[in-house]
Amino acid sequence: MAITSELCEFVATATSQALLEKKPSWVSGNISELDQLLVIGLTKLTRPKKVVEIGIASGWSGCSFIEALEANNQSAEYIGIDLSPNYYLDQSRATGAAISELFPNTSINVRLLLGSFAVDLQKEIGKGVDLAFIDGDHMHPWAILDLLSLMPILSPSAYVLIHDLNLSTYERHNQTNRGPKYLYECWPFEKLHSSQNLPMIGAVKMPQQVDDEFLLLLLNTTYTPWETRIDPSILVKISSSIGREFGSSWEKKFQRAFDQMNLNTTNFSKDNDHQNFIEELIRIVSRNPNSPAHLEMLHSATLVFPKSAKLFHQLSVLQYRAGNIEGSLTSSLQAINICDTNTHFISFLGEIYLALGDLKEAEKYLQQAILLQENVSIFHYRLALMYEKSGLLNEAITAARRANQLTSNNPDFEKLLRRLSD
Repeated sequence: MAITSELCEFVATATSQALLEKKPSWVSGNISELDQLLVIGLTKLTRPKKVVEIGIASGWSGCSFIEALEANNQSAEYIGIDLSPNYYLDQSRATGAAISELFPNTSINVRLLLGSFAVDLQKEIGKGVDLAFIDGDHMHPWAILDLLSLMPILSPSAYVLIHDLNLSTYERHNQTNRGPKYLYECWPFEKLHSSQNLPMIGAVKMPQQVDDEFLLLLLNTTYTPWETRIDPSILVKISSSIGREFGSSWEKKFQRAFDQMNLNTTNFSKDNDHQNFIEELIRIVSRNPNSPAHLEMLHSATLVFPKSAKLFHQLSVLQYRAGNIEGSLTSSLQAINICDTNTHFISFLGEIYLALGDLKEAEKYLQQAILLQENVSIFHYRLALMYEKSGLLNEAITAARRANQLTSNNPDFEKLLRRLSD
């Protein structure tokens, strides 16, 4: 029986809904309901005996696995891996706290292995992992490093779920966090993804046997420019693991790739610690963007890092959502003043002027963003709204059609085009 996303979502619906009704109010920054359907559905259809998850956080996705494993009514094990002992959005709670809260007496053997990387836990986990979930650091090359760390203990034909496939398309991430996308898109074998558009979760199926052709494909993907620098000692452990499992020649090939790409990481400098802090802060805030506390955190951070365009832009987005349009304009102009070539910053500034009713300035920035980067659908959608407000119906229809061409099945884009065409 072929496993499809439609089948996963169908078999998971009742179980997922029952679990959502038990979701603790404090849980946030978790997988979405559509993501959860694929997690539960794949677990129910493949009936794994050993599941490993990298990146536990609150433990909500772990709850999804355990709920499905219990429904399978067979002996099974869930192993969660996370570097942090505490939930990153609430340091007063332990990592995985939702699991112990919802499943204090589960029949599933639950183990949380905290404070270590996956490559260090291969012996403790043991072979025979039927289903894995990679949801740790999304900056390339972490997703592929996590896969390489798990490969020696994955069963033949095991499925590997990968989260945040299209995180890089979110405006606040400025085309970064591309690791999951690279790994999923390079996959030459069976794979599937959720019905969301764009999908944020997918699953790839391991080959029955890992051969040289497959290892070469992973090696070539590793050579994609890295977004973050990695501790060299971790890379040595991963290449050594590859050598033990697939031979010394592959160990040397991967270590050479690691050394070269780590050395050439473009965002590494003496200010890298500050940059890492800024990226982590934005990542945390983006998981709960409506929190007043997070807005205040960003505002404080701009005082410490007054040359970070990303911080000012993210602050502008949160102020805009909170209804503080004037404050959003000030922050957006500051971001543009620091970095005047980022098309997402420019287009968002146009949206702010549109909200303020300054159609001349709105058109100026919306057109400028499209001139610099024509193939971004949200840019054309904003332009269509501006033309509609200006009474330029034909121009609005043209822009709305372009937005729909670039991103199909977006309900907001389709609704606008229908309204303009009526």
